[in-house]
Amino acid sequence: MRVRQLIRRLTGVAGAISVAAAGLVLGVGAPAAAAPPTLAVEMLCGALDVRWTSDSLDDSVEPVGTVVLRNDVVVEEFTMAGSGFRRYGAADGDLFVIRRAGERDTPPVPFRAPDGCTGTPVLEVSADNGCTGLELTLTNRGTAAVDGLLLVTADTFPAGETLAPVPPGTTELAFALPDGTAYQLITGPFALDAPTWMTGTYAPPADCEAPSPTPTPGATMPGMPTVAATPGGGGSAGGELPVTGAAGVAYAVGGIVLVAAGLALLAGVRRRRIRFVSGGDR
Repeated sequence: MRVRQLIRRLTGVAGAISVAAAGLVLGVGAPAAAAPPTLAVEMLCGALDVRWTSDSLDDSVEPVGTVVLRNDVVVEEFTMAGSGFRRYGAADGDLFVIRRAGERDTPPVPFRAPDGCTGTPVLEVSADNGCTGLELTLTNRGTAAVDGLLLVTADTFPAGETLAPVPPGTTELAFALPDGTAYQLITGPFALDAPTWMTGTYAPPADCEAPSPTPTPGATMPGMPTVAATPGGGGSAGGELPVTGAAGVAYAVGGIVLVAAGLALLAGVRRRRIRFVSGGDR
């Protein structure tokens, strides 16, 4: 009896050991869930610094689509991968949210400039794609004009186009850009750590009307007859232009002469009448 109980206990212990071993094997072999890079933010004078890091030996860290919002306005969309940083123009009270695909949004980060930081822009920026180009709305919430703004595109990189100082209040600007042009509004001069206020790619709305074609010289509008000029000023058959100048005068004089000659002959015929007599009258 005791032998049977002992055998049962040994069998149960062996089964438990087998299950535990299988669990260890499955745990080691299963891939870890993908994780985005680690985030960190730092508040600088007039800018928010966003940095991300990942261990190059950690295969679980994958690139992730990222959207950065300032006061509920999209500032930039990019793919966060490896390690890097971004720097965004900011003023006291601005709220930043970082949204990464597959992850919860970060809690809003209220910006507060470090002690002793003064004279930085207090600016809000929004962008819209118009039918003729990029439309920027700049709202200066400060008391002094904001200068040093630079719009950089692929065609103007790296010098960019310097904007005129933005006075307090709201200023609307328009820039004619080709379809598909990437742009970046920064506080210049251009540098990798220059504070960014807005980035994007211009694309005209789908409901924009195509521009009317410009008539080329010599072209005619639909419904208008085309007159082909011939050498010497004459026109083609069926569409000849009236003859003018010396040739016209000559033709007119010749016509008058012929009419006068005809009238003279008619008058002579009337004066000279022909009489017919019979044989008895001779």
